[in-house]
Amino acid sequence: MAEPASKKQKKDDNLSQSQSIHQQVEERRKEFGKPGWKFNKKRVKVLTAEEIPDKAKSVVYWMSRDQRVQDNWAFLFAQKLALKFKLPLHVCFCLVPKFLDATIRHYGFMMKGLQEVEKECSQLGISFHLLVGPASNTLVQFAKDHETGAVVTDFSPLRVPREWLDEVIKALPKDVSVCQVDAHNVVPCWVASEKQEYGARTIRRKIMDRLPEYLTEFPAVVRHPHPAQQAVKPVDWAAAEASLQVDRSVTEVQWARPGTAAALSQLSEFCSGRLRLFADKRNDPTVAALSNLSPWLHFV
Repeated sequence: MAEPASKKQKKDDNLSQSQSIHQQVEERRKEFGKPGWKFNKKRVKVLTAEEIPDKAKSVVYWMSRDQRVQDNWAFLFAQKLALKFKLPLHVCFCLVPKFLDATIRHYGFMMKGLQEVEKECSQLGISFHLLVGPASNTLVQFAKDHETGAVVTDFSPLRVPREWLDEVIKALPKDVSVCQVDAHNVVPCWVASEKQEYGARTIRRKIMDRLPEYLTEFPAVVRHPHPAQQAVKPVDWAAAEASLQVDRSVTEVQWARPGTAAALSQLSEFCSGRLRLFADKRNDPTVAALSNLSPWLHFV
């Protein structure tokens, strides 16, 4: 049966609008990312050695919480370091077979998004590696094998990721610099407040006062001119999924397409349609007024 003309037109309009927002975002990145752009070093915490050893042959971005290439301050800082020292940049994601009570619904969405990351990295001349196992083993061994001089990672305040980071720091050679970049918050968590806050009233003003410095445009991650010496094999995603020890009885959702591109499309649809209803109707289950962005906000 042919699709109704009105429904097809709406789909075409949504597609056109999502393509438009992609183009706008890309153009803004190009405009802001002029040669020699300055990285705000307050976004970075240096956790171990400050200097990269002369013998270093690579820089690693340990991707964890922020699973995207563009609009990612941790990725940008890692590339900035690699460009400065004229080194290859490796992106590593450590896949643990079980994480708390996550099911195949969570893992499936995450891994399909990472496939998009792998593809985009390949287009930029950056090596992407899916390391199966805890970072204290797989990432540390990878860093040793590739004579890594610096490991850059994103920031998570949660207990388990913090434990992972502590274990990696203990296991890495002492001369490897480990840096953490808050790629998740507009104002870095350690800048927003110097103490534990107990209410929104006290921290809100601190964040608002710092927005002019941190609410800035993103430059683009560019094609990397220093390729890895070793050929990189494509990730065996089927084998990675087979290694998971998770509940598979709750199947993956069909309406939410994983990845950054789909996130931008969903944002575009929300802004052009449902946003006008959000203030008054967001708690009304009979009205489509929500952003539906939660899956991407969690993983991307």
